[in-house]
Amino acid sequence: MHCLLSASTLLEVICAVFLHDDSRTAMPDLLSKFLETLSPRSYVATGMRASSGLAIRYDAFAGLKLICVDHGACFVSPSADADERIELREGDAIALVAPQNYIIATSADAPPRESRDVNPRLSDGLALYGDSGCASVRLFAGKMVPDKAVAQFFFSALPSVLVIRRDEGGDSIRRMMRIIHYERLGREPGAEYATSRLIDLVMLTVIRFALQFPDAGRAGLFLAMKDRRLVPALWLIHNEPARDWTVDMLAEAAHMSRPRFSAHFRSIIGMPPMDYLVRWRIRLAVQRLRDTDDPVKVIAASLGFKTPVAFARTFRRQEGITPRKSRAESRKLLQATLESTLREADGEAPFAEKETMTKADV
Repeated sequence: MHCLLSASTLLEVICAVFLHDDSRTAMPDLLSKFLETLSPRSYVATGMRASSGLAIRYDAFAGLKLICVDHGACFVSPSADADERIELREGDAIALVAPQNYIIATSADAPPRESRDVNPRLSDGLALYGDSGCASVRLFAGKMVPDKAVAQFFFSALPSVLVIRRDEGGDSIRRMMRIIHYERLGREPGAEYATSRLIDLVMLTVIRFALQFPDAGRAGLFLAMKDRRLVPALWLIHNEPARDWTVDMLAEAAHMSRPRFSAHFRSIIGMPPMDYLVRWRIRLAVQRLRDTDDPVKVIAASLGFKTPVAFARTFRRQEGITPRKSRAESRKLLQATLESTLREADGEAPFAEKETMTKADV
């Protein structure tokens, strides 16, 4: 039986994530409201130990890849087609958003091999590359596949590469991912519950880090979440999406005139307020069509559309298909995603870490 990390260690990790400066003026917690709809559909946990001279090229996927160094150091190339190599030391982490392909290496000059051509051994739940006595690097990694119905709001705001150094939150990520690994390995009662909560905390830590360094040239939610004028208006939209909001009502919440609010909203979010409201309603509709058996007319009314016809017309304009077709296609896609995740968890998929993959649906 593997020794799980103590409750005091878990509490220490959680406190490190949630400590904040009480001197700041409180704003509505828009990020929490948004994350309620963004929980990962699937999560694959991996781990590896390797000696020097190793480099593995991994294929693209539509999700978020998170890698942290538990011991030693490694190099990550966010794109296998570029020469960039990012060195990660113990406690550092890197997040890759929808990577096309990427390379993990224990030596900067090691020639890469395709992941499907590498067959590691299994040791203590970790994929072992090379001689166990010479393994100088230990990594934990996770592959998150967010809910595609709202992922565009998330991914469009995140940089494609986030390097999180040890003292910037990387060490908290490392400790949480270590707990995830041993919780899944130990299979103790409550492991699924603990793992799903930790996955949410890992994602929250990554997003909080990204919020510290917004790209001034990039419009999107992350910029808006730090804007004290827009947060109250966005909170109203996300908290009551079905309400018959007007620009005047949202401008009043932001304590701005209608023209100034409209211009400011568009400059930060990248679209007018009413367009954002409609797009968010349709994102929620896609989710509910997939996850519930509610009739289309019930979903339409619950999201503020006056008639099913108006809803269907708006839905088709945004999504390019009818609500009923969206329900069928999204359920088919969800089933395929879950089956793919299960194959990886069972070691059937052609990845180098296949023996150590586990799944947590949240």
